[in-house]
Amino acid sequence: MDFKEEWTALMAAQAPLIQLTTYEEERVLKILTEIPAARELGIVSWDIADGFCVHHPGRESFVIRDCTTDTILPYLAEKLPRGYVVLFKDFHHCWTQKRGYITRKLRNMAATLRAKSQYFIFVLPPLPTDMDLPRELKNDVVVMHVPLPDQKEFRQLFDEVTSGLDRNKMPRSELKEKILQSALGLTTNQARLAFSRAWAQYHEFDVKSIELITWAKRQVIRESGALEFWPADMGEANVGGLDLMKEWFHVRESAFKEEARKAGLPFPRGVALIGVPGTGKSLSAKMLSGLWKLPLLRLDVGTLFESLLGESEQNMRKAIMLAETVSPCILWIDEMEKAFAGSGAGALNSGAATRVFGTFLTWMQEHRSPVFVMATANDVGALPPELLTRFDRTFFLDLPNAAERQAIFKIHLELAGESFPERKYRLGELVQKTKDYVGREIERIVRESQFAAFADGNREIKMEDLLKAIEETVPLSRSHSEAIELLRKWKTEGRAFPASSPEKGPGSGKEGRVIETM
Repeated sequence: MDFKEEWTALMAAQAPLIQLTTYEEERVLKILTEIPAARELGIVSWDIADGFCVHHPGRESFVIRDCTTDTILPYLAEKLPRGYVVLFKDFHHCWTQKRGYITRKLRNMAATLRAKSQYFIFVLPPLPTDMDLPRELKNDVVVMHVPLPDQKEFRQLFDEVTSGLDRNKMPRSELKEKILQSALGLTTNQARLAFSRAWAQYHEFDVKSIELITWAKRQVIRESGALEFWPADMGEANVGGLDLMKEWFHVRESAFKEEARKAGLPFPRGVALIGVPGTGKSLSAKMLSGLWKLPLLRLDVGTLFESLLGESEQNMRKAIMLAETVSPCILWIDEMEKAFAGSGAGALNSGAATRVFGTFLTWMQEHRSPVFVMATANDVGALPPELLTRFDRTFFLDLPNAAERQAIFKIHLELAGESFPERKYRLGELVQKTKDYVGREIERIVRESQFAAFADGNREIKMEDLLKAIEETVPLSRSHSEAIELLRKWKTEGRAFPASSPEKGPGSGKEGRVIETM
């Protein structure tokens, strides 16, 4: 059931007190006029600044007058005719000032409102807990969160914004749908401004328009606090190796197509990437975004936690709701063992963390939206055991093998400006001397060689520079050998699928993996 259907059902059931959480007052009014049960009702709005405004007259006339916070409810109780809807805008300021009186008066009025087919709709923006609906009204007021506009609403908005423009410069149907999809996650006003800016800047709608609209969405998502938008600017070519994991991704990609919907195929829920630090888990999330051509939203769990009771899980729900609105998308949770630290039953100060974790866990189990969760972790011991069961698959990223290390050297040397490194350097020797090194350490070796070469007259990197950098590097596999062995033992116990095929030697043709630059 979508929002409009749910609101229609509430009015048909004569629920007299409804709170709608949204910034979009005009959109709420538009939706209200489209609800069958409201077509025969009078519709007025009231706010503390401008008083009453009549939007649709009812069968009986309603005489409006100036009211204050103290007089608005008594006046409506006495003068509001049968069959009216009153939209209260930002009414939370009123119950903050006169909390006891207003909550009691609304509770007293509820039965009369129902008998006279009258409805009070409170349209409020998302509020901190201390300004939210008073506890006394929890049993009387139905609270609904208004979802952001969908693609159908944006299609109508786009046609409205472009109605007076040159029809010859309007986008083709396929491009238009991509433009509308790029706007998902914006409010109506934000999308209207983005469409208008695109036309004003380019005098047509093309791929550049999508980039401009995506930029606007990126700003909005960043302002949400907990989510960070990453454009899909990487792809499979940016990551070598991990062939088994890539193959799995290719199979799951088809689940987002329309044919899969017609066949009744569910959306994939997500994967967990467990492994040694520095083996490319975070980069794989960015790679998948480019591979599937889906936006990547990074969830910063640390920003969810607030001091007030209930706010942390509310922030999690808001982040999830925004991700579902922007969907199809990839929700990336980096180092999830830190994100949900303290959610265990025996952890100190685990209250907020446990509630946030519980909210996320329930959503992972129940959601049916095309939001693919990609979570990474280095320490499996810190993960709540019930978390991994929510993912479609858990992959283990091990220490890169010889072929992968060779490819890593080649790629980072090319990034350093060295053309055809396989001809200039003894890659076999570098691979041999970096056994059990992770890709991030190989990247650091190349970077240190760059600095040495630049300091010595800005020359090209020499083999000696690389060998010296290797000698000065203490690999993680040596400094934290016990932790890594425990992690690899966890994988061998059959708890995760390998992300790469078994070991193959240099020159076998097996691709290596590119490790993210730190």
